[in-house]
Amino acid sequence: MRTILLVDDELEILKSLGEILNRFGYTVIARTEALAALSVVRDGTKIDLVITDYRMPVMDGLEFLNSLRQLDATVPVIILTAYGAVESYLKSLSLGVFDYINKPIKAKELGRIVQAAIDSSKRDDPPVAMSPKRTAM
Repeated sequence: MRTILLVDDELEILKSLGEILNRFGYTVIARTEALAALSVVRDGTKIDLVITDYRMPVMDGLEFLNSLRQLDATVPVIILTAYGAVESYLKSLSLGVFDYINKPIKAKELGRIVQAAIDSSKRDDPPVAMSPKRTAM
């Protein structure tokens, strides 16, 4: 089962998104603060996708993303925002965000984007051990 780290300072949004993601079969770790979310990653929990709000107190979504990238450079990230601005959109793309979504979002659309983000990640592909071919002599 895939694990999604969900970060939003609004409890109602955190709860409703968590329920939607659970219905799609994902395990959700929900945090109301970016620093608490970083602790989850720092503690070694395997995360397949991060969904974070853009505007949060203490640390906004882009600051969170910068800190997250120092801990895990490959995990796909989706930023949700109710305050879409071109500047933050472009900055998030430059930091490697998979998608930048305006709130509210419909459940079906969220499910499609989440699946695409997880599918785009090669995190679960084990390294292939290449053994030398043996030739008959």
